Amino acid sequence: MDNSSDSQTLIDHANISITEADKRMNSALSLKEYYTVYIIETKIDSETWAEAKGIQKLSLATRRYTDFVTLHNHLGDKYPWVVIPPLPEKKQSFMWNSEAVSDTMDPDFVDRRRAGLESFLKRIASHPEIGYDECFLKFLGEYDNWVDLSKPHNNILKDTELTIKTMNASLRGRNSDNRFEAIKTYSNKLQGSINKILTYRAKQAERLYNVDMIHLRYGRIFSELSAVDNDIGDAVQRAGHYMDSIASAISPALEDEEVIMDQLKEYLAFTNSLHTFVKNHDSLNYNLNQLNNMSSNKETSGIMSRLFGYTAAAAERDTAAIEAYENKKIEARANYSEFVDKSLENYKAFERQKDSDLMKILQDYVAFQTKYAQKGLQTWKNILQSIQSIE
Repeated sequence: MDNSSDSQTLIDHANISITEADKRMNSALSLKEYYTVYIIETKIDSETWAEAKGIQKLSLATRRYTDFVTLHNHLGDKYPWVVIPPLPEKKQSFMWNSEAVSDTMDPDFVDRRRAGLESFLKRIASHPEIGYDECFLKFLGEYDNWVDLSKPHNNILKDTELTIKTMNASLRGRNSDNRFEAIKTYSNKLQGSINKILTYRAKQAERLYNVDMIHLRYGRIFSELSAVDNDIGDAVQRAGHYMDSIASAISPALEDEEVIMDQLKEYLAFTNSLHTFVKNHDSLNYNLNQLNNMSSNKETSGIMSRLFGYTAAAAERDTAAIEAYENKKIEARANYSEFVDKSLENYKAFERQKDSDLMKILQDYVAFQTKYAQKGLQTWKNILQSIQSIE
């Protein structure tokens, strides 16, 4: 599939939405009684464009959350230089009700996760490279076997994916690229800041809920008082109803606020994507340093014997093996250089999108708080008028 003829992304021509989250019953042998499937609908605005791109059968698809996880892992393995968009959380976190139990089948949570998965798909489709990935296009279409797990990826990290796990801190920091060190530092700071915001917000939301629910008791007391004293009954009863409205409004308001917090949680998850992004660089950098540090003396001979199955003496005599080793270093340098160029370009695009998204989150939060405060102010004005009407 050729997508290099223009800079347009899939999202420029495709409207991707998850129209429904459908609750279905599991088999009798399953530990969970129900599971959720997500109905994905994709509409292409130009059949001519789709045919030119070789895109077919993008209409309806039914996927479970585990399918989204498989897609995410596939993209991460195949495109290590891309900051892969994160998935929404599978279980609720930073819950403001400390006594509540995380219920993955809760309708409000399922709908928020539906919105998060839709955002995940749209972010992929907005990327000029992974948006045209063959498995992603099949994921959106009417394909059951949309990913071939046995098919090897073009994964330039395969030589060091096990080595990186055992690499100690001193080796990892040697000859490191300051640009990626800066990304790692920023990612850690962003993660810490968002964690603090979400933690503090959960505590404040619980306090606000408890305070507002007190007005339910006030409303009950006012209603009882209205039945006792007929002279002030109507005014007190109205005030009691307004008190009830304060208590009844808090849960929907916090649920609306939770939608905004989910957007922050997405960027909390993005920090994990950045950590993986930097680790991918560390892996390639480590591999390149190891090759560069090998000399053509005894150490090189020992490495050659391990790489190509020769004895140390045979490796020294075999110029073809030495040439193969030098070619391996050239290939590693090319892979590393290509990775750095691609990854830094992707990171710049991520930064631009991140700045725009975080600004919008802040604007949405301010608009929500303003609206909620205005509504609350009007309610208290109504209560004051009711009390002042008592002669």
